[in-house]
Amino acid sequence: MGGTIRVFPALPAAWRELTVHDFRTQGAFLLSAVREEGRTRWVRLTSEAGAPCVVRHGIDGPVEIRDRNGRPLAHEEPADGTVRIRLGKGESALITARGDRPDPTVRPVTANEPAPRWGLPA
Repeated sequence: MGGTIRVFPALPAAWRELTVHDFRTQGAFLLSAVREEGRTRWVRLTSEAGAPCVVRHGIDGPVEIRDRNGRPLAHEEPADGTVRIRLGKGESALITARGDRPDPTVRPVTANEPAPRWGLPA
């Protein structure tokens, strides 16, 4: 198994809202995650190869992990804020705070201040 997948590891404090969708990570996982009001609401990982993964999710407090049908998934918590999950090829896991039921729909995020477009001259 490779290293730990870290979700939103070094965000500026001004980025209170952020969405990533199907970001390819080490170990052949697709990562989608949403940050709202300065906190990570949910993280979804889909395995492209079928392998265990270790995720530092950034969700405050205890978490629950469910498959795409809403059933609880077995997992280990080797450290605070970190989970180890075994996923088969094509399987996915949704990580949320325990008792939270956020809408796992990926939506665009509104910019919080004007900025030049990436790759274009200012």
